[in-house]
Amino acid sequence: MTAAVTVDAAGAQMGGAARFLVELRGYLERTGRDDVEIIGSHRRVRPGWLIHRELSKAGNRRVALNNVGFVAPGGPRWTLLRNPLHFLTEGEQGRLDPDVRATMRRQAAVVHLAARRSDVIVAPSTAMTERIVTVRPDLSSRVVLRPHPVSVPSLPRVPGDPVILCPVLFAPHKQMPRLLTDLLTAVGDLQDPSVRVWVTAHATEVPAVIARHPQVELVGRLPHGDLRDLQARSRAVYFPTDLESFGYPLAEARVSGLPVIARDNALNREIAGPALCGYTLGDPDSLRGAVEVALKADIAPDPEPFDPDRYFVWLLGLPR
Repeated sequence: MTAAVTVDAAGAQMGGAARFLVELRGYLERTGRDDVEIIGSHRRVRPGWLIHRELSKAGNRRVALNNVGFVAPGGPRWTLLRNPLHFLTEGEQGRLDPDVRATMRRQAAVVHLAARRSDVIVAPSTAMTERIVTVRPDLSSRVVLRPHPVSVPSLPRVPGDPVILCPVLFAPHKQMPRLLTDLLTAVGDLQDPSVRVWVTAHATEVPAVIARHPQVELVGRLPHGDLRDLQARSRAVYFPTDLESFGYPLAEARVSGLPVIARDNALNREIAGPALCGYTLGDPDSLRGAVEVALKADIAPDPEPFDPDRYFVWLLGLPR
């Protein structure tokens, strides 16, 4: 029997895509829904896969989680667009490494073409919505804003020592070595050697001066459950990146009542809400002040904006 809903999860091996898939699987297991088929979760988003999924049997509703929508005729086609690199302004493209810029332009051409065939386009934030309609105004009538789902953690917060967790997936365009250096300078200004910084990276991904820093612990890339465990034991989160469409660490901090040190911009205010301890990039005093506030802040958990059950009933439709 053909499933009522087919969900393409190809490419969900790391980062926000993998994080979203954790929420989807958790919802299906929790509710016992058997009318949803997930395909491609162990595949890369490559031309061969895209052709294969178009030729395979599909449910009445088709949902693409990986920015590349279905194009063949059939039931309603829903596409999550959540990679800002596919909707950059000319100025932003000019600041990218040339190889990254060339790759993103090739990908964007495919993403934009497939988006034109989508019936519903889902964006996870106001900022991403604005990116889409600015670069492709012809898509504006089909774009719907829905923040990604984030579950309440099963582990209660038990922060002990003043630990700042930096749960960022390193990528060249995120400039994390420089941003970590900024944080370590701010931490050094506190003159408190008990403050530690946990970084989800390996030694090969960071400069030696950071890897050897006495207040840094490199914990490597972690599965979701282990990362949630570190969040529960942290005093604050550091999420300094700028080119984001949502930012799961922002939402997870808000859901958990965990202060998050991030740039004071519209996206971060929208997603992190009262958990945000904002700072201005390039202003050391501002960052140091945000760190001081975060290490002492008492934030109430606020899970309501990211309720998974409400989100997936909307995305997948009511159970058959």
